[in-house]
Amino acid sequence: MRDLVALARPRQWVKNAVCFAALVFAGRLDHATAVALASATFVAFCFASSAVYVLNDVVDHAEDRAHPVKRRRAVAAGRVGPGTALVESALLAAAAVAVSLALVPRARAVVETYLVLQVAYSLVLKRIAIVDVMAIAVGFVLRVQAGIEAIGSPQSAWILLTMFFVALLLGFGKRRSELAQLPDDARGRRPVLGAYSVALLDLLLGMSATSALLCYALYAVTVQTEETFLLTVLPVTFGILRYLMLVLVRERGEDPDELVTRDGPLVVAILVWAALTVAVLYLGLRLVPGPR
Repeated sequence: MRDLVALARPRQWVKNAVCFAALVFAGRLDHATAVALASATFVAFCFASSAVYVLNDVVDHAEDRAHPVKRRRAVAAGRVGPGTALVESALLAAAAVAVSLALVPRARAVVETYLVLQVAYSLVLKRIAIVDVMAIAVGFVLRVQAGIEAIGSPQSAWILLTMFFVALLLGFGKRRSELAQLPDDARGRRPVLGAYSVALLDLLLGMSATSALLCYALYAVTVQTEETFLLTVLPVTFGILRYLMLVLVRERGEDPDELVTRDGPLVVAILVWAALTVAVLYLGLRLVPGPR
């Protein structure tokens, strides 16, 4: 049972918190119905992402045996058979669809689209350089879009683009660390990594970081009507630059989730961003007092 739970990777569920983005930015944290719908979306994506993690472990179990860390995973180590893991994956996917029945049809369709995309990623797309990271990034965009559809929030192309480029940044950072740590004789077993180079990934990291910052700044300027919201650009800028430093200088990008949740300065940046967002959107924080 412990191995089955580990296969689902509940620690990775923090990624699905982006389902709440629309709830926060639309100013509906105090709306019980909207909170309930966003929470159901979050739960659906927790089941859906776990289903994909388990499927991915089955597809990659032969390659994982050659990896110094991944060989300890339950399927690669032989503690859970591929058949048992596939049953678990199917049950988790069914649970995701079942929870999504509580959502409006458009949100349910987004959840189902995510499942189809990630199955395609596990079977085919992960073996195509650049497309592999783009597929992961689109998965994050679908999480945000599902949250938008679930509560009927106004669409924001800038937020979706910000999420896309942030996910690209994390994905390319992970690929760079994997490439740097993988022995040369193992690259033939992971052809997609052989298609990259450190120089290319450094370029892609810079492009993704710049695009993410621009898109978020444009969201702050063009969508949010209160100019004080511009303050949130500061922790976002610091967080992205800090991540680049960790990946390029300290070579710590292989596990983005661990960096985001355990690197002190990054955690502080996220907390400051969240506090500023809540203070501006919900508590009336203003840089310049309004007219009396």
